[in-house]
Amino acid sequence: ILESVLKNKINKINEHYVLLDKIYSEEMDQAIQYLIKKNILLDKLYEKPDIKKVRERGFSSGASNIDWRIQYKNFNKKISKKLVLEAYFMLIKTHYLLKKKGFYYLIKTIKKSGQKNSDFKEIETKEFRQLSIALDRALFYFPLRTKCLEWASALTLMGLKRGWKCNLEIGVQNMPFAAHAWVKACDGVVADQSKLPEQLSVILSEPFLLIKN
Repeated sequence: ILESVLKNKINKINEHYVLLDKIYSEEMDQAIQYLIKKNILLDKLYEKPDIKKVRERGFSSGASNIDWRIQYKNFNKKISKKLVLEAYFMLIKTHYLLKKKGFYYLIKTIKKSGQKNSDFKEIETKEFRQLSIALDRALFYFPLRTKCLEWASALTLMGLKRGWKCNLEIGVQNMPFAAHAWVKACDGVVADQSKLPEQLSVILSEPFLLIKN
């Protein structure tokens, strides 16, 4: 049903949903309403489906390697202990929000952080270097398993705290299935593979909507 919804236009008639040129089906209507209720689909009607096709044979395309891990080379870099401590507490905050409040609340927190300052600055990705080094150093002492989502969320929050314009982005590919999170700033990827936005289909980019692709 989800595949049918993504490939077709949806009409809403008398509070019921029906696919374009399809006979009304109670099962389809209830399924679409369920997907909207669970925030999988937006309660918004589009004139046409997304023109970007989902790859059915993506083995030879997509990201070649998104096995994210700490960059141990950063342990040889000099870094402020105060910055490492800040990164450590930001990791605590990120893990707490994700584990106790849920993914939606984590994204809501990032969006809220992007509204605190009306004058965010466009910062080159290289300016995030000290922050990413501090984050990797903090992870060495951090007791909980941290994946790309927690790492990228923490880095995004640290950047936003400084008034730097940056986005948490999440991308996916279908075959083989893979998902990855990274930080994007000034139209570039921070401390990760530069071609990730091209190799993966970006499904989330927060807190700023108008970031170049």
